[in-house]
Amino acid sequence: MKRLHLFLAVLALAFLTACASLGIPQADTFNKKALGAHGTVAAIAKSATSLRAAGKLSDADRDNIVATLKNAEVGIDLATMVGKTDPAAGVTKLDTSIAVLTALQAYLLTKEK
Repeated sequence: MKRLHLFLAVLALAFLTACASLGIPQADTFNKKALGAHGTVAAIAKSATSLRAAGKLSDADRDNIVATLKNAEVGIDLATMVGKTDPAAGVTKLDTSIAVLTALQAYLLTKEK
């Protein structure tokens, strides 16, 4: 069952990557990007849980991933608040959080092998 969850998480990540590379439109509003970022946090958490259960993540890896996901959530929420008064700054903060999540996804992909 855990391998199924891992497979589904990897499949979802591959699908999202393929959509982006095919030119399928990505989120076109700030709110959609923020919602997508929150969804990415959840997907990474599930993937990390599956990798940990499969013995592919150490305790230190798990702790770092949890801390990074918490920081990303805070960053997304902060970007949303800031974006209400300064849209450009909100977008910058959101893009930074998304970049962190993208790097974390790439790291987890290396652990799947």
